[in-house]
Amino acid sequence: MKVNRLVGSFSAVFPSIYLFAIACLFPGAGLALEPSVSLLSSPVLIFTLVLFILLAGGGLVALALLHLDSSSFRKLHAILTHMPLAVVIVRKKDGALLYANKTSCELLGVRRLDGCYLYPDDISPEMMFDFLRPFSYYRGFRNVTEELQFSRDRLMKLKVSGQPVRYKWQAAWLLFIVKPQEPQASETMLEQEQRVFQQVLNSLSELVYFQDKSGQILGTNKAFDRFWQGRFDEGVMDEVDSFSGHNSSHSWTTAPDGSSRLLETNKTMLIDDKGEAIGTLSISHDVTDWHEMQENLKQEIERREITEQALAQRNNLFDTIMNACQDPIGLYNEHGVYVGCNESFARSLGLRREEMLGRSASELLDEEVWQNYWESDQQVMRDGLTVKMDDYVILDDGAPIWYEVLKSPYKDPTDGTVGVLIMARDVTERKMAEQQLADAIMELQELSFIDSLTKVANRRSFDEQLRKLWHSHIREQNPLTLILCDIDNFKSFNDNYGHQQGDFALREVAKVFRNVVKRETDAVARYGGEEFAFLLPNTDIKGGKVIAERVHRHLAEKGILHDYSDVAEKLTVSLGVATVTPRPHQDYGELVELADIALYQAKSAGRNCTKLMSDRVAT
Repeated sequence: MKVNRLVGSFSAVFPSIYLFAIACLFPGAGLALEPSVSLLSSPVLIFTLVLFILLAGGGLVALALLHLDSSSFRKLHAILTHMPLAVVIVRKKDGALLYANKTSCELLGVRRLDGCYLYPDDISPEMMFDFLRPFSYYRGFRNVTEELQFSRDRLMKLKVSGQPVRYKWQAAWLLFIVKPQEPQASETMLEQEQRVFQQVLNSLSELVYFQDKSGQILGTNKAFDRFWQGRFDEGVMDEVDSFSGHNSSHSWTTAPDGSSRLLETNKTMLIDDKGEAIGTLSISHDVTDWHEMQENLKQEIERREITEQALAQRNNLFDTIMNACQDPIGLYNEHGVYVGCNESFARSLGLRREEMLGRSASELLDEEVWQNYWESDQQVMRDGLTVKMDDYVILDDGAPIWYEVLKSPYKDPTDGTVGVLIMARDVTERKMAEQQLADAIMELQELSFIDSLTKVANRRSFDEQLRKLWHSHIREQNPLTLILCDIDNFKSFNDNYGHQQGDFALREVAKVFRNVVKRETDAVARYGGEEFAFLLPNTDIKGGKVIAERVHRHLAEKGILHDYSDVAEKLTVSLGVATVTPRPHQDYGELVELADIALYQAKSAGRNCTKLMSDRVAT
């Protein structure tokens, strides 16, 4: 009965639709029957027709809603894309990124690939889901502070506001992300200083960490983090409360590669400006190689009992190394190959210890520096005497250091290998005091003995030094060498470039000459006009020739342009080298005369060359 009443009502309201549907569903029936036939009273047919109309209407409504949603999002997308705030849409159920505007891409490093939005490598959907989960039952949240760790050294603090929305028929969060205002200038400067300090710590190969008075770790360097890799408790010394002053300890541990390493840890108390203890600084050194060296030495002693005396000498050698471990110590054999050194020695040469062992010094050092060292080393090994000398180095951090170097011979009694043991001591303070004294003396002598233009010795100073050296060489019967130098075609240089440029050229030439002479006893002087002179005590004719070759080479490298020279396109010099072993009752004017003759021969030979004279014999 209920079905019949529904059919009747529907037939009364929609007769034309009903008939059209009947005709569509049953084409034959429409031709054979009249609208008023009994088909109208069929419940099944009426139910089918109602279901068809409901499905068709629902589809039309869904299409209309989809069109409205797409049109609405296109307008929203245009607004969000150009917003100055970072805006993202995140799916609620798993934290997946559905949309990100341009600002969020720049701020967070979001990428778009094949129409999909991807988080940066340091952020995952799981992290975003965990962050949003506490707000699932809220209608929104505002200004929630969150810190994102993008990398080990990059931490970004953000403020996030969110609103639940539906995006493409899915429950989602619409998030607005803002980066807080930058800190004050003083805070920024402090952070920069802290970063610089941290970078300095990170550049150290030693393992460094700080603790406060309670034993809490305040900071570490990269070497510490790389070595311990989460095992910080193993690398931290206890007894912070009872500790005072400085102590050192040794402990065996396991390196990240699985090898056993022996660490020597030095702990020092940190004191503030008021003299109160605020914590400790601990620095650990890997002394495994040193320990293994001791073990190998013990095994060698056991195997070679018959060479007890020779091994005792080796023990004394290594005892010397251990007792002087705070100073640079190096050891290389007769072939110049490093067979041992400590970290201080390697650091003084700007190298690492592992880079030096087993390698030749000629490969690691500058050629000219190595040649200077090797000459004294040959003397040590040949004469068996200890040589004392000073050396000046500049560390990697730019700090200049003076070392007092002792070179001693050594000989391995087991195989007869000879070599040189180098021990150095920092004497920078003494050298600085000496330099200050020398500067004061030089300032007093400058007016009377220094050429005001070139800042080298003047003619008066040259004559005085030549007179003194002449008499001392008569007593010692050592050779004395004089080099007279004349700048080629300097008059045409002055005439064409002007006297101001000529003065500049003289100063530059004088700088080159000062750099050529290495020994403190050697002297360079302005002899007059464009002429210079070199005084080389205890130097034979071969040594004078070496200095002359350096003068030509260094001046050519300087490359002072001289377009008006008939010798070369750059400024050149002619050199006359003379060597005499002074005899009693002989005048030093003979040395000057020989050098002048040699200089005349160099000019006659076409200039830009060197001629040598020794006791009036040209070479």
